[in-house]
Amino acid sequence: MKLVAGTDKGLIVYQRTTQGWDLAEIHFIGLPVSAFHQDISGNWWIAINHKHWGSKIYRSHYQGESFKELNSPKFSPENNLSLRSVWTIDSFRDKIYVGTEPAALFEWNGESFKELRGLSEHPSRNKWQGGGKGSRNPFLHTVVFNPAKPEELMVGISCAGVMRSFDSGITWTPANNGLKAFFLPDSEAEVGHDPHSIIRHPKDANRLWQQNHCGIFRSIDGGDSWMDVSDPNEIAVYGFDLVIDEEDINTAWVIPAQSDDLRYPHNTRLEVFKTNDGGKNWISKSEGLPKATSFDLVFRSGFDKKGQVMAFGTNNGNLYLTEDKSETWQTISQNLSAVRTVSLLQ
Repeated sequence: MKLVAGTDKGLIVYQRTTQGWDLAEIHFIGLPVSAFHQDISGNWWIAINHKHWGSKIYRSHYQGESFKELNSPKFSPENNLSLRSVWTIDSFRDKIYVGTEPAALFEWNGESFKELRGLSEHPSRNKWQGGGKGSRNPFLHTVVFNPAKPEELMVGISCAGVMRSFDSGITWTPANNGLKAFFLPDSEAEVGHDPHSIIRHPKDANRLWQQNHCGIFRSIDGGDSWMDVSDPNEIAVYGFDLVIDEEDINTAWVIPAQSDDLRYPHNTRLEVFKTNDGGKNWISKSEGLPKATSFDLVFRSGFDKKGQVMAFGTNNGNLYLTEDKSETWQTISQNLSAVRTVSLLQ
């Protein structure tokens, strides 16, 4: 197994050996990696958000042996938008998608990225807002697929909310029923919400989990409606990423922050919280993590799980891993730059 961490100073690759987790490679050293993805064919896709040269996308057919730069996404001239950054790269079967700032979804056609203009030109777009890092632009950071319905696409946009398409991205509708947006005059507005991450359960396509600006939410009807399943003790509430158990539809893990305006671990304690009853109760599973004061924050793509193995990285360059589903954690590194993405590869 490999652990791939996209950081502000390069793509860091660790390899599982008989001795533990060893540093194997560093790609794009010194450059800010904003997105990483391995597709069904084993190709690596990497986005670099250069401060001076703009956003670049690279692909490797050989898991990092060599990389080729691809044409970056370009907006249709009619939209009067220009690419500022790439937030996510994801795929379903042989289709590759890129989510950007300003918020848009692009599909790779083998030669270039095609803008799905039905989303870019959605009638509600004038109600979308900037969603983070001081940006005035909304950005698309999450793409969710439905194996039972290949034509269905779901995306998370900060700040617009969850949007769905049932015709492969031609038309889109909001899917924010039941979500809360305390930062809006109308907390239950149709658009304007701030999802941080969304995951569809592989065993039941109707069940989705969402870590949101205003709490943790769950859907049992494919996203038609959402239920607040935040920690009743008000600890596991605000955060940016979550993972779910691939077998158990009721089990998930989050790494909570204090609040939306105080972005450090709850009570300055870096902890992982787990629920195994669909969010009714959340318990700390943090053995091996620092017990002293911590100011680590986990970004929206910084937490991953594959079977028994889970890993997360933080804004302070710390990387932690468990091989027993969060019973005990170990430190992989405390010397990286800010970790933007974490991926576990079989």
